[in-house]
Amino acid sequence: MKSLLKNIFIIGLLISLSACLPEKDSSSSSSSSSSGGGSGSGSGTGSSGSGSGGSGGSYGSCSGSTSDGEGSGYPIHHFDMLVAGHQPWVPGEYSDPLAQQTMPTLREASILFKSDNKLRVRVKVKSQPYPTKGDEYCYGRETGLAADPYVYTKLRFRIHLRDILCDTVDPSDSTKCQSGFYLGPRYQSRFIDPINVDSCSNVVDLGHLRNQSQFGTTVEVEDVKSDSTCQANDTYCPAEKIVRTASCWNMTLQVVTDYTQDFK
Repeated sequence: MKSLLKNIFIIGLLISLSACLPEKDSSSSSSSSSSGGGSGSGSGTGSSGSGSGGSGGSYGSCSGSTSDGEGSGYPIHHFDMLVAGHQPWVPGEYSDPLAQQTMPTLREASILFKSDNKLRVRVKVKSQPYPTKGDEYCYGRETGLAADPYVYTKLRFRIHLRDILCDTVDPSDSTKCQSGFYLGPRYQSRFIDPINVDSCSNVVDLGHLRNQSQFGTTVEVEDVKSDSTCQANDTYCPAEKIVRTASCWNMTLQVVTDYTQDFK
């Protein structure tokens, strides 16, 4: 019943967002996308924590929910990212039900991430799940191994921009793609320094970095590293090892666009 109500809410939100988003000219949007920064030349640090990774940081408090927004617009979007180690979180077309629960389709992302100017994100690190051996639990988890002997206390990771692209736009509905949506290459990567469990990253402003894509620009989170393998070291424990394929990582991604409230 909970899953059904969630699906009904998402469908209703997508319909209402589709109705109010302004249409753009197909030819001008395609030109803008092809001439933007899609080559992936930019990189930088998204938060101001320790560059060495020796300690986790808390850069502000947030609940990770819609209550963190203020002002006019729809509630800020938030996604529960629950994925196995060595797996990225990125919107797409997935047949695995665990992937479908945590990652939106490209059609959904084209609406939820669409924005004329504003694209800001923030991440809250959540406690590490501790599934038993044989339980897949999160998308991509290797089930033949036990989970980490020590759960992580902090995570570090990278975020990338990915344009949502379409080769053949529906002539009767410019929000739909007849040939199927797909993602462009990664670009404008940002390294996020270690964030403690139950703490939030700084707000990362991506609006001036993204291409002007007709169907929006989404975010990919990958290269998630933790401190699980160095818990026995009492003096130095960096988050420098990628989360194991036998384990899960869990964070909340918050997204602000032109059509949502802003962060408080």
